[in-house]
Amino acid sequence: MRAMASERVGVGFIGAGQIAGLHALAYEDDPNGRLVAVADIADGVAERRSAEWGAGRWYSDYRELLADPEIDAVEIILPHHLHLPVTLEALAAGKHVSLQKPMCLSLAEADEIVAAGARSDRVFRVFDNFRSYEPYRLARRLIDEGEIGEPLSLRMKNISGRGVGGWTHTPEARAWRDDTAQSGGHLAILDHGYHMASIAMYLMGPVESVHTLSTSDDDAPFSAAPAMISLRFSGGNRLGSWEIVRAPDLQVRTKYYGGDEWVEVTGTRGVVWVNRCSGNLLGVPPVTLYRDGVTRQFSDVEAEWDASFRAGGREFTQAIREGTQPELDASEARSVLAICLAALDSKRTGGTITLAEPENEEVKVL
Repeated sequence: MRAMASERVGVGFIGAGQIAGLHALAYEDDPNGRLVAVADIADGVAERRSAEWGAGRWYSDYRELLADPEIDAVEIILPHHLHLPVTLEALAAGKHVSLQKPMCLSLAEADEIVAAGARSDRVFRVFDNFRSYEPYRLARRLIDEGEIGEPLSLRMKNISGRGVGGWTHTPEARAWRDDTAQSGGHLAILDHGYHMASIAMYLMGPVESVHTLSTSDDDAPFSAAPAMISLRFSGGNRLGSWEIVRAPDLQVRTKYYGGDEWVEVTGTRGVVWVNRCSGNLLGVPPVTLYRDGVTRQFSDVEAEWDASFRAGGREFTQAIREGTQPELDASEARSVLAICLAALDSKRTGGTITLAEPENEEVKVL
């Protein structure tokens, strides 16, 4: 991986759907990068979004964007089934790549991406904005500084309800999500669940085994809910639980999707809570720490969800300029995907899934 010269990084967006508007925030005043072009296949979308975001040019075919010499890097913001082929083309074209999560749809696809990244001298990352969300980063710092002692257990809750003041999916966005061949199905585990699995690793380390308890047996986008997913972490007796709930009549304060998440990590000396993320259902300070009989609330933390996209985008261009690796390299991103796929395997089989080593794609059902 090599550092870039002093000029700002020229970035192109491949895909300009709803979530891309949050990605664009990073380039409004990024000292290291600028948005050069937008590509989208839908009629008029790339042209409109390019004008809206000040990109200057647009393409209806992403291959023309990849051929643009002013574009050094791309953000791939596409339906899941397109992640593998477009990533491979972008790396082959010599572009730095930020790939929206989930990484892809299978470990075999992930291995192709890992191999392509290893052959390239360009920056590659999978972008999970939860990794650049400041309350999670604060929780990680508190854990690393020993504020809760040795971590013992993790509890995560993802609740999907009726958003108050937030987004609704466009018909186009619903169409590909409802098509399991394009989305992979079970979005609560494979799509949004990629965020949750990523944060579990971020706060507690590698996952050794997974077990899912769910009463659902179909592949609808939120058919995994309700679900209770148990995690055993490597290197000790640390355990985790990940609860998924779909409550369609529950009002959720949000500017974005109609859901929210909260996380608790208990250690030998204290507990840290992250009380919000993509929404603000609880309406309390974003981070709470309990230690030695004293509770501290952290209210002066940047907790708006859009700020995580700004931070993550700027970290991408800074990494390109400096020749460093941002969060979620190909190998770790594959490990996150393995957790999600193991949770789905356990849902189907009813067994506990032991995660395989990266060179062995098979899983063992206990």
